[in-house]
Amino acid sequence: MQPACRFGPKAVNTIAETTNSQNRLGRLILGYLSNGQGYRKLGLLCNSNGQVHCLQGIPMKKFLALLLLCQLLVLNASCSPAQSTTTQSSQNSSQESAVKAMTLGSVSNLTRAGAIYCSGQFKASDLEQIQKLGVKRIISLRAISELNWDEADAVRKAGISFVQIPISSPDALTDETLNSIRELLRDEKETTLLHCAGAVRVAAVWLPFRVLDQGIALETAMLEAKQIGLKAKPYEAKALDFIARMQAQEKEQMATVTKSEGMRKSEITESVKPGINDSFLSADLNVDDFVKRFEIESREIFVARERILAACKVKKGNRIADVGAGTGLFTRSFSVEVGRGGWVYAVDIAPRFLEHINQDASTNGLTNITCVLCSDNNSCLPGDSVDLVFVCDTYHHFEYPDATLKSIYNALHQGGRLVVVDFERIPGSSREWTLDHVRAGKEVVQQEIERAGFNFVEEIEIPGLEENYFLEFQKD
Repeated sequence: MQPACRFGPKAVNTIAETTNSQNRLGRLILGYLSNGQGYRKLGLLCNSNGQVHCLQGIPMKKFLALLLLCQLLVLNASCSPAQSTTTQSSQNSSQESAVKAMTLGSVSNLTRAGAIYCSGQFKASDLEQIQKLGVKRIISLRAISELNWDEADAVRKAGISFVQIPISSPDALTDETLNSIRELLRDEKETTLLHCAGAVRVAAVWLPFRVLDQGIALETAMLEAKQIGLKAKPYEAKALDFIARMQAQEKEQMATVTKSEGMRKSEITESVKPGINDSFLSADLNVDDFVKRFEIESREIFVARERILAACKVKKGNRIADVGAGTGLFTRSFSVEVGRGGWVYAVDIAPRFLEHINQDASTNGLTNITCVLCSDNNSCLPGDSVDLVFVCDTYHHFEYPDATLKSIYNALHQGGRLVVVDFERIPGSSREWTLDHVRAGKEVVQQEIERAGFNFVEEIEIPGLEENYFLEFQKD
């Protein structure tokens, strides 16, 4: 999809319909584009596949309605499962036995719970009535040697599928056997008859299925198992031991997931430099003041800009993200270098900077630039979208470096490169302003980037850079 910000208001309906039909929302990016009379809102809605939809020129009421829709979908996606689980748990804890006793021909201990019948042994003459019950599958827990007739053949001739999982003793209730039976019983598309000789073994496999797979309280499941025929303590002990071990494994897995979630949340919630970007968020930001500060001969980055650009090894047709684009010093140069076949994303947290870049691009006829308003923990770039991410004198403004680097990593193509130019921070050598403003030195920055999955390629010495370093990384 061509990443231009030139879509009409009709895109509102398309995006709303896509969001409703798929119920999948990646993120909502709020940006600003100039219309020559101040700036207006631009919404970039990125779904979980990394596709970008741009909304330009939307009336404020429609924009707010779309934003509300997105928020509601996020809330629904995040809250509904938890509510459902709570409700189900509450219902299960007070649920009565679902097992109902039945009679049919010579079948002993016949009971039913939903689409599953449990019983002792039946005779071949009972198969016609069993078929009338709608049974499509019979699972036998008996060995062939226990019968003096060919049950499998008779069942198949009656048009019913037959599965045999022999359980000759409590020791045969292995994890593999119980899990195999659980998997069969989870398939509720086919009405099933589960049987053994007198329903003792049936009850022993029914118990873990109800507790582990259907979420029934152990007390209720035990009552049902007793109704079905659980009378032998060795079988009961085996079933209870299996349940306890499986629940312990599940708890351990949940703890691991929770820890992982906590680590991911910490990437977002733990700021390394609170408030460092607050001044850039103001609608009153004076861009001209920053142009005078950033694009001046007394700034070594400005003086060495051509040598820095050459070290980036940009090719025609490349797609580049200038993260922390600021006044657009390098965005403009990248636009020219990549040519008409390439593209440049100017990414910044400051709406006023993006407005300036957009106006400047329009004035100079640079048609291959997209402005993206990022957040403090996300570059807001589409996944697998760029060949190079360039971060110049901006890394020390990453308030949440782990989360931001993760989004940059995802935005890069396989083999894509990350270039970081930032201030040397050397106690006793660097200026006082640098020591106060820049939180970490080059070694720490390199460690953080490698921890995000990047491979360090090289440090390039750029003539004229004394206070700054140039590091290159790659996504393999």
